[in-house]
Amino acid sequence: MTNNKKQVEDALIEVRKAYRLLYTYQRRVMDIMQFIGDQVSRSYHGGFSKFSNTAPREGRGSLDNWAWDWLNMYCYEFHFGDKFIEEDTITFSVWLVSDTGCYDSAADALNIENFSNPEISTTKLVFVIGKNILRAEFREFYPDLKAITNDFIEQKDKSIMLAKSFNLSSFLNIDETKNCLNEFASFCHRNNILEFNILSS
Repeated sequence: MTNNKKQVEDALIEVRKAYRLLYTYQRRVMDIMQFIGDQVSRSYHGGFSKFSNTAPREGRGSLDNWAWDWLNMYCYEFHFGDKFIEEDTITFSVWLVSDTGCYDSAADALNIENFSNPEISTTKLVFVIGKNILRAEFREFYPDLKAITNDFIEQKDKSIMLAKSFNLSSFLNIDETKNCLNEFASFCHRNNILEFNILSS
């Protein structure tokens, strides 16, 4: 950052705007997650920061922590728990990838100058579902660029794991969100996860 006071003051105006924009963005994402949970009859069971550690709290942390640790919705898993249907366990999460820039360019997380340009990066929701997948194995899944931009299917024995991504802009309103949910449900059914359903319109 520059040492010119006027330039610093101007930059800090942009920072204040950015924080208010982030608040609005994150509130919108949380509302989308609530709607998704309602539509699939699942409640939110907590989340996990996937790009960085969670923000230090309760007197903990170090100034050597990444600045990303205070911005953990850059990449975040909203977990909707397990459903037990007869002998099967269905585990479901939605990942928010706020900026694919790091993944697009395979950049070091701390070298943001090498991230792909914001104009060509995207913001994604990645739906991840597992059938008879151990929770520890499910937690280890990390959406690299291939999984973020393409359908992901991994099957072995009686277990299967699927991921399908959508641009966040596809969740513009209730109808478009339902369209995405229906598309994901069809993807699950085609790949033998028949237990994933949404409320009928």
